[in-house]
Amino acid sequence: MFLANVAWVGYLTRAATGKHVSRRVERWRVVAVALAVPYFVGVLLYTLLPSWISFLQIPLPDWFRSIIACVAAVGTLFGVWGIRVLGKNWAPSLSGVRNDTVLVTTGPYSIVRNPIYLGAFVFILSLALVAANWLILLPGLALSVILYTQMGEEEARLIDRFGDAYLEYMKQTPRFIPKFTHKHRKPESESSASRT
Repeated sequence: MFLANVAWVGYLTRAATGKHVSRRVERWRVVAVALAVPYFVGVLLYTLLPSWISFLQIPLPDWFRSIIACVAAVGTLFGVWGIRVLGKNWAPSLSGVRNDTVLVTTGPYSIVRNPIYLGAFVFILSLALVAANWLILLPGLALSVILYTQMGEEEARLIDRFGDAYLEYMKQTPRFIPKFTHKHRKPESESSASRT
């Protein structure tokens, strides 16, 4: 259902922009789908017929897998939050940027520039660790690498669309890993003195 939704929104985005993706982008898509298929097949086998793939089990303690399940839930919620905040501006990576798209810098986009990617990475890798199975982990790692490489191309499209506003946003907001530093504001007396 997720892949069908991504394909449909991508089609609508391409139709709205009138642009077609390059062959390089098409190749990336084919590779991503090729990696997504064994990942989801592994998840289905793990869910429906776990004995078939038990020989690929990774020995991880149950307490660790429980913690990772909580991490997966948080990552999923963060990615969904990103999609909800984008609203009609959301389009799958590399599908193009519609002409009516606005730059969103609030909500999760004030924390990282790519919250949907971050949520996807956390979900993909966490699910693989919860399952503790190589059939899910290896394609999940490869799929995450492919998705990560798409970020540069997507950001190039956003720079084309929003110009200096997006470049400034890039300076202020990390791409993927949130900054856990607190920005100190100048005291009112200092800022008043600097204006005189």
